[in-house]
Amino acid sequence: MNHRIVAIAVTAAFASGLVVGHYAGPRDLKVSRLERINKPIAGASTAPSNLDIPQTSSVEVSASSSAESIIAAIQNATAHPANGQLHAELSKLVRKLDPEKIPPVIDAIQALPNQRERNTFMSLLISRWAEADPSGALAYVQAKGGAAENNGLLSSVVTTWAQHDAAAAITWVAQLPASRERSQAAQSLVSVLAEENPTDALNFARSLSMSEQTPMLYSPIFSIWAGSDPIKAAGVALQLPTGSIRDMALGVIGARWSEQNAQAAYNWASGLPVGQGRDDAMQTILSQWSATDPERAASVALALPRGTVRDQAIADLSQQWAERNARGALAWAEKFEAGKAEHTVLVGVLSAWAQNEPDAATAYVASLAPGETKDLAVAAITRELASSDPRTALSWIEKLPDETMRQGALEPLVSEWTQSDPQGAAKFALDHSTGDARQNLLATISYEWAQTDPSAAFAWAQSLPDATSREALVPGVVSALADENPTSAAEMISQLSGDMQLNAASSLISQWAGNDPQAASAWAASLPQGEARDQLFANLVSRWAKMDSSAAETWLNSLASDPSRDAAVSAFATRIASVDPQLALQWAATIAEPGARSSEIEAAIESWFEVDPAKASAWLASSGLPDEIKVRFLPPQG
Repeated sequence: MNHRIVAIAVTAAFASGLVVGHYAGPRDLKVSRLERINKPIAGASTAPSNLDIPQTSSVEVSASSSAESIIAAIQNATAHPANGQLHAELSKLVRKLDPEKIPPVIDAIQALPNQRERNTFMSLLISRWAEADPSGALAYVQAKGGAAENNGLLSSVVTTWAQHDAAAAITWVAQLPASRERSQAAQSLVSVLAEENPTDALNFARSLSMSEQTPMLYSPIFSIWAGSDPIKAAGVALQLPTGSIRDMALGVIGARWSEQNAQAAYNWASGLPVGQGRDDAMQTILSQWSATDPERAASVALALPRGTVRDQAIADLSQQWAERNARGALAWAEKFEAGKAEHTVLVGVLSAWAQNEPDAATAYVASLAPGETKDLAVAAITRELASSDPRTALSWIEKLPDETMRQGALEPLVSEWTQSDPQGAAKFALDHSTGDARQNLLATISYEWAQTDPSAAFAWAQSLPDATSREALVPGVVSALADENPTSAAEMISQLSGDMQLNAASSLISQWAGNDPQAASAWAASLPQGEARDQLFANLVSRWAKMDSSAAETWLNSLASDPSRDAAVSAFATRIASVDPQLALQWAATIAEPGARSSEIEAAIESWFEVDPAKASAWLASSGLPDEIKVRFLPPQG
């Protein structure tokens, strides 16, 4: 069995962080070294859509392991996760396991509580199964469905199969219908083909449909190719059409080339056409270069033209440098001229320094002059420490020499703390702060909490002991939920009352109207008559008219005469008065309540006189409006 199987199987998605895109249509597949074998395997039972699985040769197995011995070895390995020898022995046993004995072992490991361990052992077993019986392994994976972990198992099967019989694996993938399963299988197949011959892998990738032409698909091709022949890979990449796939390829080539010769890679990237691909290549080269010669990489980054690429390269480089040699990176950062770049670099260096030498970082921050750099440094160090352990960050804050610095650090602390333990962050804020400082901390917690668990955040905010905090925070929680799920936010509002309900509802209706005014209007119309409903109608139509005044007019025409309609019409007239005062006048005249009607009519006339006084005068003089309105705007008759 190829010993790379397991490593590849459990890391099949190594390119998953790249940007998604496509650039080319299907082309003729040319895989010169592979012969296609179309005879189906006897006994294959679950080929997708009744498609044939090509025959593949079995691998000879030495004295076989028993299912019981494998299960015992797995139990032993999980009990001693740090013992590499036990895992190596388990791998040897699996390589001797007969395929028909694999299902009971798989059934047994489903009871493992640790999902990561379960997935690792599953991948190991599936790879062995696929080595000897790909049709059986495929049938098992497909029967399990399309969960994320099963996509990983499919990758294991295809990877192993392709390493032993690439032609058969290609034929099977090619006959799959367009689906997530086909894309996952193609990704795994490309990785294996690229190891043997990047040109074959490129031809296969180009044979796929437009929708499958993604940067992720091409990433392993150019990564592997650049590892052995970066000049050839770079030449092929530049022949790709302009777009996200070419940009990805240039960035990957830069990363791999710089592992071998960073200066040569940089010289190559400097000559690339200006664009995202060049920027990506520069970033990856400088990042890699910083690991071997940070001072040289830093001088190259500083020589780049001023702009986003230079700033990002300097920030990334300084932080990586600081992780290995914080004092050296700090000495370099201190040479910067005051400005945005200095802030970014210094903050990055101090964040990394604080992880290893928090006391030294504290002393240095205390020595900085008051100002933006110092504030940013304190916040960045706090977040960095809190992301690992909020209590460690709190201990660091307590050592800060200045009370203002300590108070300023609490907000980034609870913000980061809330990501992992909102209850703990909330308890800390309630127990260790008062007044405006407490309100600010609680507002930060409620906002961050609502992003991940709005129901829990809502229940917590409602349970706060003082009414001031509840009234301030609950609307914010509702607002945080409104963008993602306005219907759920509306259900929350139904549990409130008084000013808190009105504030939360006003926030919701404005956000909802921006995304789906029809749904927002239906919800507002379902509310009982009253001042709250009137105000919501006004907020809704004001936002709606700004986006689509015709649709807002259609909705107004559908309303029955009542105070809510009057409020909505008033808001509509106010919104359009500056652009179409005559239409605003027409709508204002339909308001039922006399006082509101007169007020809106006069406001619309005033707007009209500001835009076109001659036309406004002529219209008003001939209108049937009361004389008391005319005398306010028209000159006296001589």
